[in-house]
Amino acid sequence: MLSERLPVPEIQLAAAVIHRALEDAATPDARLARPRMIDTPQGPRRTFTPGLKPQEREEAVRFLLDGAPNWRQAREAWCEIADLCPLRLRRSALARIPHSAMPADLRRALRIPEPTPAPAIAAGASMVPATPMQEAA
Repeated sequence: MLSERLPVPEIQLAAAVIHRALEDAATPDARLARPRMIDTPQGPRRTFTPGLKPQEREEAVRFLLDGAPNWRQAREAWCEIADLCPLRLRRSALARIPHSAMPADLRRALRIPEPTPAPAIAAGASMVPATPMQEAA
């Protein structure tokens, strides 16, 4: 009688896929690849600097968090192979992934408030907080 349990290499592969998705989804903006133009003998060509492409990070975020049927089913299938709870993985991913890395539609679906932009500092303005003037007695 054959065991229903998968061989270890398949479990390790599934765990590695999930781990890579977590790492990619948590990649900070500063480490993302940037598009650039290079000159080639055939003419200018668009390429990227080293790093993870923004689209690849978005796909990792969607794999881990998106509730759409295709993303949810893919997440559940890989979790089943790796013997992980998909809901626990999703909660863990929510805690690790910066909200700024999440697409706007996904933030809305997850009811995550839009990030507030940092206030602009006027040129020459001091970074030292103002203190109330002491009243003369």
